[in-house]
Amino acid sequence: MTTGSVTLLDAAKSGSDLLKAGVVETLIQESPILEQLPQTTIHGNAIKHEEEVSLPSPEFRSVNESYNRSFGSDKEHFWGTAILGGEVYVDNYLVKVRGNVQDIKRKQFVKMAKAMGRTFDKTFFDGTGAAKDFKGVNTLITEGFGQLYGAAGDATNGGTLTLADLDVAHDLMRGQSQADALLCSRAVRRAITNLARGSGVGYPYIDVAVDLFGRQITTWNGIPIRIIGDDVGGTAILGADETRGSSTDCSSAYLVSYGEDENVTGLLGAGGSFEVKDFGETEASPGHLGRVEVYPGIAIYNKYSIVRVDGIRNL
Repeated sequence: MTTGSVTLLDAAKSGSDLLKAGVVETLIQESPILEQLPQTTIHGNAIKHEEEVSLPSPEFRSVNESYNRSFGSDKEHFWGTAILGGEVYVDNYLVKVRGNVQDIKRKQFVKMAKAMGRTFDKTFFDGTGAAKDFKGVNTLITEGFGQLYGAAGDATNGGTLTLADLDVAHDLMRGQSQADALLCSRAVRRAITNLARGSGVGYPYIDVAVDLFGRQITTWNGIPIRIIGDDVGGTAILGADETRGSSTDCSSAYLVSYGEDENVTGLLGAGGSFEVKDFGETEASPGHLGRVEVYPGIAIYNKYSIVRVDGIRNL
């Protein structure tokens, strides 16, 4: 059962818990996906969605003639959430040596928020739903909840990205006036801007905009290019390490349209619970304990709302 849709940033602004607001804002600043992704709050840990499979068959008829009855059909899908979080612990020694326990705690909560943001981004693409995580878009696209387009039109071994590739991929988003974001690595962003420079007419397609925090971002054809950075281990989430056929140096870019009940949306289980707690000094151990926990997931209600351009080589 859904209870509404809101971005995490809006949710943070609506509360009076400054610690929670700071954690959420840091998490969003670390994740360009969470900055834009609407969050649908649900009771429990899963939501049922009915996908339209077929439409009834209208027909012309003569006077006094009956219609042949026909019916549309739907298919049920279930979208689930997972548990993401961690504990913040500050040893009493650090408190005594440095003196400012609030500042030390703040830094640790910020580190946890950064790590959670990067973990969410990694799972958004590579989650399998089989390792305590939720299913990411790569798994869902493979299952038919999105579309796949091979760079340079080569679905076998990949190739060099072209502006025509982006045009074709964007046209695959039927029913969408325009994607909300183009998610890619810095290397792919450079490839796009280099293509625009070399096209002779490219710069009208490349522009600069700002995100919710006033930071400059590049746009292609009016669509924000959002850079996906590294995971918690420092490895590029969308690095040139994917396999396409005989090629092992490929990367991917994603055109995404966000929206509740119709496109790509985030899910927050347990009624949208986002737990940020500071328990203070513990009796069991010599230190101060805190915890951050949230129940995230994603749903793709419309397979035409996301296109993965894979097999991008020569970056």
